[in-house]
Amino acid sequence: MGGLGRTISGSYAEYTRAPASNVAAIEADLPWAELAAIPETYATAWIRLFRNLEIVKGQLLVIRGGTSSFGQAALKMAVNAGVRVIATMRDRSSFSIVEKLGAERCEIERPDLSKHIAEAKNIDRVLDLVGNSVLLDSLAMLRRGGRSCLAGFLGGLAPVPDFNPLLQMSSGVHFSFFDSFVFGTPGFRLSDVPLQQIAADAAAGRLHVKPSRIFRFEEIREAHRVMEAGEARGKMVVVLA
Repeated sequence: MGGLGRTISGSYAEYTRAPASNVAAIEADLPWAELAAIPETYATAWIRLFRNLEIVKGQLLVIRGGTSSFGQAALKMAVNAGVRVIATMRDRSSFSIVEKLGAERCEIERPDLSKHIAEAKNIDRVLDLVGNSVLLDSLAMLRRGGRSCLAGFLGGLAPVPDFNPLLQMSSGVHFSFFDSFVFGTPGFRLSDVPLQQIAADAAAGRLHVKPSRIFRFEEIREAHRVMEAGEARGKMVVVLA
């Protein structure tokens, strides 16, 4: 959380030092590997859904990149909040994964999805985990007053060509960005996230926090291979001891 392993070296260290603002007490009868999967995935998903997008029961949300670990976490949280969800992914064989989590419908991800999705211009919210390559397309499918949150870069980090909000964004739509780097800063205190409730929902089976794969530290090379090959299909956890 807050950049550990990205802006701060030492993600595989046996010991680490974290800012007090990034430490939260949780009481839960869950295995350590499942607890480890909660903060980065579910805390981030919660902020994106309930702060950036301000989802409300009955709304229609499109999650672009629905089979990613963040996509699956956000999908389940949104469904639990009474939000209707359409999830996108690259492979039709993955439809069953998100359907089991409560997606109303699945769509094959494409750069011009806004021209093909039946609900275009009537969509309340878009959680965009694909990134810059579909940023403008995500904005194009929103209704007036709709919100899009750019929250991932599954499609790569190439910049948006000639992005001009004045000419390319519909009037009345809202755009925001969130990344977990900011956790622990004054505006994004981890204490704002209901981690205790998230853990309770996980223990009760209302949220699925079990990692897709659990590796021993000796298997770290295989863990990286699975991640880089796109075979994870969910959150992976490496156990150090």
